[in-house]
Amino acid sequence: MIFMNPQENSELLEYMKNIAEKVNKEIEEYLTNESSPRNLEKILGRSGYQFDSEAILKGVIEPSKYILEAGGKRIRPLLMLTIIEALGKNPDDYMEFSVIPEIIHTGTLIHDDIEDNSEMRRNRPTIHKKYGLDIAVNLGDFMFYFPIVALLDSGKVSRSAKTKILDIYQRDMLKLGIGQGIDLAWHRLMIDPMKITEKEYLQMAYSKTGVLTGMAAKIGAVLGGATKRQVNLLGKFGTELGIAFQLQDDILNVSESKVAENKGVIGEDITEGKITLLVIHALHKLSENEARRLVEILNMHTTDQSLINEAIRLISKTGAIEYADRKKQELVEKCLNELDKALPDSKAKERLKLIAEFVISRNA
Repeated sequence: MIFMNPQENSELLEYMKNIAEKVNKEIEEYLTNESSPRNLEKILGRSGYQFDSEAILKGVIEPSKYILEAGGKRIRPLLMLTIIEALGKNPDDYMEFSVIPEIIHTGTLIHDDIEDNSEMRRNRPTIHKKYGLDIAVNLGDFMFYFPIVALLDSGKVSRSAKTKILDIYQRDMLKLGIGQGIDLAWHRLMIDPMKITEKEYLQMAYSKTGVLTGMAAKIGAVLGGATKRQVNLLGKFGTELGIAFQLQDDILNVSESKVAENKGVIGEDITEGKITLLVIHALHKLSENEARRLVEILNMHTTDQSLINEAIRLISKTGAIEYADRKKQELVEKCLNELDKALPDSKAKERLKLIAEFVISRNA
């Protein structure tokens, strides 16, 4: 299958920009201690005592805004809202729920950066480097939980729909923790990298990354009034797309790209000792000595660019980048098949296809 370059599609880019602005506005209504009817102090409820508003501002709101205002494509709320539209409803009526997948995703980024000791994200210092480890850990935890109040406090959604979404949220958050745990064990080389299979990698990517796009898709499906079959199919669409997203990240990380540029270095995954699909493929294609050398460099967690470049050369000589690219396209074709089964033809459905193409062709 040959994909068009969605970055050249001005209509899609304008749509994405419009959605991102609306999502940012919704987030702003929660992350403030000012007059918004949904500000933090109001949604937390009365206790009979008094919140320290300045401490909330300094310890939660300001660092939250710092990472959220750094940018981001808002892919997950974009999927959720476009699915609602494809199911025949007006996405603007459900805009407040867009904060759920986006805020949870941001919480995972904070935790990722702490666990990987990353210095930069989106071309600026990471939260734990700017505000301290304690603020960052607490903020990441907070972001896992607080956006669900958008659902709990809503009068727009039936009790049945709320129950379904809460079940999706709870199960997928468990999967997220397992996926992250596997990834941590791998990049600390607690497991022999030579024993890790492609299927195990894809399961890890499913749990760590795919589950969040799958969650966004399923929440959109429930809010849009989908059948149980449609919810499952759209969940698979989102999940497979999320895995493809991860593969593209893995490729861009070891290439000259905006992803590497925003991190401040090419090959940060090498520094972190990450076991990606590229590494797994390379380890099974390299000679025994070369494979041992690649594992040795990964185990160094080095910031020496010459060693990082050596590891990238070892990976590249096996055709691992091209292999991961083909696997990524296979996953997108699979997710588009799920989409075709789930939804009737519409402009919104065509936009979902363009979003999928954007995910695998992006450079940042």
